[in-house]
Amino acid sequence: MLSDTPKRLPSSPTRVRVPVPAGLVAHRHAFLRMREILPGIFTWGSTYADRPWDLNGYAIALTGGTVLIDPPPLEEADWQKLPKPITTVVLTNRDHIRDAAMFRTKNGAHIVVGKDEVSQFAPLKVDALVKEGDLIGSALRVIHLPGKSPGEIGLYLEPAYHASSRERGGILILGDAIIGHPPGALGLIPEEKLDDPKTLRESLPKILDYQFEVLLLCDGQPVLYDAKRKVGEFLSQLAC
Repeated sequence: MLSDTPKRLPSSPTRVRVPVPAGLVAHRHAFLRMREILPGIFTWGSTYADRPWDLNGYAIALTGGTVLIDPPPLEEADWQKLPKPITTVVLTNRDHIRDAAMFRTKNGAHIVVGKDEVSQFAPLKVDALVKEGDLIGSALRVIHLPGKSPGEIGLYLEPAYHASSRERGGILILGDAIIGHPPGALGLIPEEKLDDPKTLRESLPKILDYQFEVLLLCDGQPVLYDAKRKVGEFLSQLAC
């Protein structure tokens, strides 16, 4: 039986500040200001001159506290918009550390990652590991999606535990498993950045086991309507 509680790692007195990579800071084009994309769900991000898609983070207000997903740097003026307390930062993959360490330092948030990828987050301190089927914050169901990297995870916002997901027909959140690029379409990140393209293509169809009409993407444009149909069509094209 799968646990509904992420596995806690032993505590450590040392906290390591992991800055935003210098290359990203140098090439940042603009901040994307925080906005409430759906009731109780906030998004913000950055654009970069050397990347053709936006990098997005999400904040989901839950009964026990706010969960951040792949959070990029935040403008000072946007701090007050974040629902408090911020209890958890979920990182979908090794390349989306972004500003996680800052949220730990400023808010005391616990950092949660997929168990099959924990070794690739060093030196970032990770507090809890999750696997397929676990619940984060009693609302976000973990989906293991290996291929881009071994422990990539997606998150399904259970409609029973969040009004926006219930009212919108289900909400799915993905890191690098699928991106919203080119604009208005779905795609994969460049193949040279995938550990195992074949495994990724084999793991993606499991997301169609979930009912969702909204797809929130941490890279590229989200899909706010008819998302499951669009994902199904995209996966059919990949299989050809």
